[in-house]
Amino acid sequence: MYADPENWRYPLHTSWHARAARRYFDDLSNRNKYTGEEQLYIDSRIDQALQKLNANAGTAGRRKRPSPVTSAGNEERSLEQLLRLFLGAPRLQRARETDDSLVSISQENSKTIEGKVKDYSIRIDLTNHTIFHDCQDWSNNVGSKNMCKHLGKFLLTLDEGKATEILKEILKDIDHWSFLAPNAPAS
Repeated sequence: MYADPENWRYPLHTSWHARAARRYFDDLSNRNKYTGEEQLYIDSRIDQALQKLNANAGTAGRRKRPSPVTSAGNEERSLEQLLRLFLGAPRLQRARETDDSLVSISQENSKTIEGKVKDYSIRIDLTNHTIFHDCQDWSNNVGSKNMCKHLGKFLLTLDEGKATEILKEILKDIDHWSFLAPNAPAS
């Protein structure tokens, strides 16, 4: 589990690593390698890991970074900005490059959206706040609540307004959403 999973930077699998990730990422020479949105994404992943691992001891005194969940302006975020937060720029680019013909939506109503991207199943349960998907990248990242290119493409296929609202809802209450995969612990 990494704060920057695309580049395998800033590991977060132990409290020691999460605290080290915070120290290193707070260094301007490391931060400035990323866009503002990428910085918010990495900051939020480090903050989530620190909170989850109860690793805040020893981090007092660092300047508080805005989390995407608490940042002002969440209501004005576009679909593009929200997808970048959940996928990161490289995964979002790969999602865009996936052919539209590989996406099918079998059910879409106010409670559930279900379908496939390639041979991978996706089920978004808006009532029970769960997302089920079965690709390996998703399985590897359910604990970090990092989305894969398949889910990104699936959301890009939906009505833009609906996809934006879904992502805003997840972002607003991410701790109450479960990301599920076969043979992976629930997040």
